[in-house]
Amino acid sequence: MTGPELSEFLHRHRISLIAGTVIILLAAMGFFGYEKYQRHQVQRAAILYNELVDSSVAGQLSTARASADTLVHQYGHTPYAAFAHFFLARMDSESQQIPAAETELKTIIHSGSTPRGLKSMARLSLARLYLEQKQAQKALDLLTAPDVAFAPLQDEIQGDAYVALHQDGKAMQAYQSAIAALPAADPYRSYLQMKMANIGVAP
Repeated sequence: MTGPELSEFLHRHRISLIAGTVIILLAAMGFFGYEKYQRHQVQRAAILYNELVDSSVAGQLSTARASADTLVHQYGHTPYAAFAHFFLARMDSESQQIPAAETELKTIIHSGSTPRGLKSMARLSLARLYLEQKQAQKALDLLTAPDVAFAPLQDEIQGDAYVALHQDGKAMQAYQSAIAALPAADPYRSYLQMKMANIGVAP
């Protein structure tokens, strides 16, 4: 394309070219603006979570709950929302609001944005909650999918559930699996061995 032809082409399509350039610039501005917005949201969520922790340590539980509620409802897409759900579940459990605690933990488990490790922790916490409510079978049903990173804890909870169901043989196997997954020098092995010993003298 010669110089005159290029000039004519640009002149003829100047409106489309200008519009296309504007659209590209707006898209770029939108992308970087969204990135900045996301960073601001995460930073604000981090501040709120620190406030939650400080209030909890100071015994200001109503203030801590308010911070947790804000994290859950306004910053649900950030990692701090999952920690807020854990906090709310613990508070609800301690105040005997068991259905509410169960809902908080299930929210973590079923969230598509929650990392796998946090989901596993929520699943273990919910299983322990079921055990405390004398629902050992529900705890076992929840722990059908193994997670190597949490194997000792999962095996221990399964052992406790089998004890509650008077299935001592399976409980013994679960405790043995938990011990095998721990380092040889881990002091927690002694605690699990004590649980195994108690099976023989349990009423």
